[in-house]
Amino acid sequence: MKSKSKKLRIFLCDLTYDTILLVSDTIPINIGFIASYINKYLSKDIEISLFKYPQNTIEAIKKNPPDMIALSNYSWNSNLSEFVSSIAKKYNPNVITSQGGTNFPHSVELQKDFVKTKKNTDIFTILEGEKSTLNLVQLILECNLDRKKIFEKPIDGCVFIHPDTKNLSDDKQLFVVGETLPRIKDLDEIPSPYLNGTLDKFFDGKLTPFLETNRGCPFTCSFCHTGNDYYHKLNKFSSERIKDEISYIGKKAGYLGITNLHFADVNFGMYTQDAKVCEWLMESKKIYGWPLQVMATTGKNAKERIMEVTNILDPGMLNLNMSAQSMDGNVLENIKRSNIKVTVMKEINEELRKKGRTTKSELIMPLPGETKKTFLNGINDLLNSNVGSLTIYTLMMLHGTEFQNPKFRENWGYKGKYRIVPLNFGEYENTRIFDYEEAGIATKDMPFDDYIYIRSIVLMVESLINGRPFDEIFQFAKTLGLKKAYFLQLLRDNINKAPDNIKILFDEFVKDTKAELWDSEEELLNHYRSDDNFELLKQGKVGGNLIYKYKSKSLVLLKNEWIEYMQYQLKEFALAKYNDLYFNDDMESQIEELCLFCKYKLNGVLDGQVNSIPQINNFKYDILSWIDRDDENLKIANFRLKKPITYSFEFSKDQKTNRTDLFKRYGTDINSLSKIVTRISNLESQFRKIRTIEDNFLRDIYRDLQGENFVRYALVN
Repeated sequence: MKSKSKKLRIFLCDLTYDTILLVSDTIPINIGFIASYINKYLSKDIEISLFKYPQNTIEAIKKNPPDMIALSNYSWNSNLSEFVSSIAKKYNPNVITSQGGTNFPHSVELQKDFVKTKKNTDIFTILEGEKSTLNLVQLILECNLDRKKIFEKPIDGCVFIHPDTKNLSDDKQLFVVGETLPRIKDLDEIPSPYLNGTLDKFFDGKLTPFLETNRGCPFTCSFCHTGNDYYHKLNKFSSERIKDEISYIGKKAGYLGITNLHFADVNFGMYTQDAKVCEWLMESKKIYGWPLQVMATTGKNAKERIMEVTNILDPGMLNLNMSAQSMDGNVLENIKRSNIKVTVMKEINEELRKKGRTTKSELIMPLPGETKKTFLNGINDLLNSNVGSLTIYTLMMLHGTEFQNPKFRENWGYKGKYRIVPLNFGEYENTRIFDYEEAGIATKDMPFDDYIYIRSIVLMVESLINGRPFDEIFQFAKTLGLKKAYFLQLLRDNINKAPDNIKILFDEFVKDTKAELWDSEEELLNHYRSDDNFELLKQGKVGGNLIYKYKSKSLVLLKNEWIEYMQYQLKEFALAKYNDLYFNDDMESQIEELCLFCKYKLNGVLDGQVNSIPQINNFKYDILSWIDRDDENLKIANFRLKKPITYSFEFSKDQKTNRTDLFKRYGTDINSLSKIVTRISNLESQFRKIRTIEDNFLRDIYRDLQGENFVRYALVN
């Protein structure tokens, strides 16, 4: 029994695996909110410590075990949190353990099934965490840590299996469900964990600042946990608070050389307040040099407003995200999602490109009703809309979504397999821990072979399209009547004609894609727990994000081979379409010059070992003027020069600073590069800038100069 004279010791933990690198590398604002909220009411009675790193948490438990430990419960750290709960119980059998977060079912039946697998977690706080955690802490204080009293009756905002019944058969276990607590309407009720210093310890040079300006989502997408009715109403933090937080973070981040910012908002840019937020970010950038890059999920409609808002930021700081998820109307109905029309996308893209901006979009596969044909058509539609970047995700069968509903899965013929959440594994206290996810790999409309084929197309979209690494080649292809999506399929279907290293890359990718999938959680765990297989994980040879791993290999190790292969396919296509009379020495010269241009601009991209000295060469065509015209029907032949022009490809001062920050924080091996590409939504920011010897000023490659003599550099997510 705890003495009432002593403060209740609470550990709040948002843990990340750190075996190879920090998987979740953001400042844990979630537990900062909870700490600030409960301290607001109970500071005299409690003592709170916050944790991010697993080993630090374990050592703190050993040294002085807490009375209560609350841990985040996301798809990437749920099992890690459960393990640390077991450590807490080992050193203090009387400790109250809880988990809270999005990785939790919404139906009571599925909740019980989930909770009974977490034997070391006493209580789960559900939905918004501040009130439910406060309610739990108040009860613990009232009961003076008497476990029998704590579990006497339901706890509002919480669910649990009664401790006395945990070891009984399933039918005899007592599952206790408390009343659902209302959301916090005025979010300023939660004191700022930045401004009160709660999160100061996490400004350690490793973690990225995390900022939340609002909560809630008006959309009902069935694949997303925020599609739940509970989250439909939007609640906001005050403008004054956000402005102060940006200034506070900027001062600390700028001092540490941190260059990026993550937003927790699920629809950034949709709301009037977001324009002010962007203005304050620019003020901070001017004063502190932070942020140079912004990662955010932009809104799903009101694109014109989002475009207006984000235009306040420097070019490249934030890309407009037009999240399509599917381009098929029937599929969108199946997932309860409205969508922006392709015609609107094209209009917005044209407007953005005039202003030197770009957009990105997303697709998910396999969604219910999607076929190989409709999905490839969707890729074609989006790429033809001139979207700057297209991210294609494999569907995750997340807890708290309709995809965990057995009837829904049966209706659409879903098959799921399990894989490790990329790099989410570790060994702590001589125990090997893994977090894994269930991936949708087939439906009645998309068999597994189609899934594998599309995955290889996804790799090509990421490696060849996103961020415009080979844009000049694809632009030339358009002038031949060969659009991006068809060019990709041409490259994929003729992969046997590619250079040997490209063929090896594809074979290894398909092999690894199949090998990472397991029929059951038990099979996955039995495989990776063995010494040999766990060693492969630690070496980074398996268990990572395959798309980004092979994208990094393509861009760092094989970019010249890809250029060679695309050059070959273009010649073959031109010869087949136009015959030998049309395909002449001039056309071959054009292709060669554009390929050489790509090689120079990409020299050193994502490569921490590269010499940053300028790369200089003469060109017979005015490629920059051709790029600036941004006309897919305009042939490079029209830009033949009377005398060669000299281009110098260079890294700017800001680029060198950002490259130093990225490689210092993440490293330069293939897994580190895979992580870096997830933190760079605009690969263009990594290209060498360019100057002409005659003009002698540095510019971004992709922009219309319009009389300006310089372009601000910015690195993006």
